[in-house]
This record gives sequence, C-alpha cells and structure tokens, in this order.
Amino acid sequence: MEGIYFYWFCWLLWVIVTFLLPKEKGRTFLAIWILLTIIFSNLYISINLFEISLSYLFILFGGFIFLGTLQHKILQIFSAITIMVGFTSLLIWETNAPVWLFMPRLIIIPIICVLLTMMVNKHFLNRLAINIIGLCSGEFVYSVLLSNYSIIQTIGDFEFLDTLFVCLIILITIELIRKAKNKVLFSFTISKI
Repeated sequence: MEGIYFYWFCWLLWVIVTFLLPKEKGRTFLAIWILLTIIFSNLYISINLFEISLSYLFILFGGFIFLGTLQHKILQIFSAITIMVGFTSLLIWETNAPVWLFMPRLIIIPIICVLLTMMVNKHFLNRLAINIIGLCSGEFVYSVLLSNYSIIQTIGDFEFLDTLFVCLIILITIELIRKAKNKVLFSFTISKI
C-alpha cells in the first residue's frame, strides 16, 4: 500500500488549493504543480544507475521555485541542508538498526523531520520550502550513498512520497492549530475588555 498517503494528501491539498485559496496566479500554479505531481507519480527516468521518479523532480523543482520567492535565501538553504542531513541520517539509522525504530517508519521519521524543521525556522512558508527541499535532497544523498555499496534504489519512490506528504500535512495541521489558538485567544481578550 505504498503511495496511498501520497495520493490522499495530494488530492486533499489540491481540493484545498483549488476551492479554498483566493483566486490568484499563485493558486493556479500550485494546483497545476500538485496535479502534475499526481499524474507523473508512476513515471520514472533512468540516468546511469539511478532511477528517478518524475514526481520527485516536479516536487524538487517546485520547492526551488518556492524557495526563490522567500526572503533570506542563504539562511533557508542552510536550513534545508540541516533537514537534508537529518533525514539522510534517519534513513541510514533505519537501514543499519531498524530495531531502534520503536514506532512505524511513517510516523517516527516525519515527526522527527517536522520537529527539526520547526527548530530551524519559525515561519510557516519557510518551513514548507525547507522541508520539501531538505527531504528531497536527503533522499538523493541517501540513494547516492547506497549506490556506493552497489545497492540501487529508486529516488523518489512511493515510500519517500508518503513520508514527504505526511511531513507536509503535519506542518499544515500545526499551523492551522496555531492560527485557531491565536484567534480564540484574541477573541477571548477582546471579550474581557
């Protein structure tokens, strides 16, 4: 059942973007980006020994475009490198000592990546961008490391896409909870005055 969370969360994000965001050029770009990610999820290209998912390439390309719209790009790149190193380390840890993963992979790795992302940046859009770029870069580095040992793995397979989209949904949920909490606190302080 690999890829089921990817498809569900992609369609959920597409519905949210298409029907709930204000009508503007960025919304159209985001909706097309999500649809292309879904459409090309079963297509792969081969470069030398590596097999790369086209969805992975669309996500990485979109992440870099998203990063280009943010301020303090150098800081965001260093934050993404931190996420990349953390994610690659988690994958190596999982490969070498899977017994130490006391929860399912799809829970523990996204939670650790989200916590790391929240530690290195405090703005929501920056968190999304560095999470996308960091996880995609970490997947690439991990595959390159495995290829040194003659282990060939698809870059951007469904297992990775599930992990990435679970991370994104957790980040979005945390931001929605934070906004709801601020709204409740604001209305509570207004009613006390």
